Amino acid sequence: MTHNACRPDRAVRDVRRWLLTGLVVCGLGAAGASTASAAPTGNTGTTGSTAATGATGTTPAVNPAPSSNWAGYDISGATGRVRNFKRVAASWVQPTATCTPGSSTYSAFWVGLGGISQSSKKLEQTGTEADCDANGAAHYFAWYELVPAGPVTVKLAIAPGDSVSASVAVHGAYVTMALTDETTGQSISKRLHFPAANLSSAEWIAEAPSNCAQSCRALPLTNFGTVNFAAASVETGDGRTGSILNPDWSAQAIALNDRSAALGGGRFFGPPEIDTAFPTAIDSTGSAFAVTWAQEDLVASPAAAG
Repeated sequence: MTHNACRPDRAVRDVRRWLLTGLVVCGLGAAGASTASAAPTGNTGTTGSTAATGATGTTPAVNPAPSSNWAGYDISGATGRVRNFKRVAASWVQPTATCTPGSSTYSAFWVGLGGISQSSKKLEQTGTEADCDANGAAHYFAWYELVPAGPVTVKLAIAPGDSVSASVAVHGAYVTMALTDETTGQSISKRLHFPAANLSSAEWIAEAPSNCAQSCRALPLTNFGTVNFAAASVETGDGRTGSILNPDWSAQAIALNDRSAALGGGRFFGPPEIDTAFPTAIDSTGSAFAVTWAQEDLVASPAAAG
């Protein structure tokens, strides 16, 4: 996600939603950034605890790929049976941001097409955000983005605890972004001209947005507790449909862990304390999982150092 959010509670930032991991690095770089118009502040909420994980379960995913800004799942046609995807969808419960005065943090939850391939210059995505300003207030809003263009905040009120459904669909040279707040019954849909969309992968992600105004740098991740994704589905270019788990494509779990970046092992540099977010294993339906926030201290204890 790329945007300059000119808000009283936030510094101007150029944010990009792009996978940074051993699988792929920041594919666009600062040169691809564009400047969007100032976004509205969105709904301000109170902090609190996030709902329990529920039926999704808590068994951690097996062998997740590391990333400094994504957590969740992606799929690609690595088996050779699928060449592209034309629709992705899911639902989730908007998490509650736990905010601390003096600390601005950011988190996003979305579905999208593209973004895994290192060579791609495009990514189509839509979702919600849960941010904290320096005063300790939480802000919730919905958005869509067609990278390399900046994100667009949409007029859809989002509150913590709301059930949200989202989809991205590509038909020819047009992309349709749809978001529905199932709790309030409000929805929004945008059909946008976007030739040559990236259809090589599909994603269901909880993210720490990244500041790419000059050189890319991950922003502090909001403590969102646990976010539960459900009803995750995809449709291929030749009309096949399925969940995340399907023999026709390859699924990869992704765990957000900024340790390598913070230690200078990656393109991003983090603070002494690093935020992490880990996905659970996908449930028996193949379409639901959870992502849970945590924090680690990079400073080794004396026992560990010895």
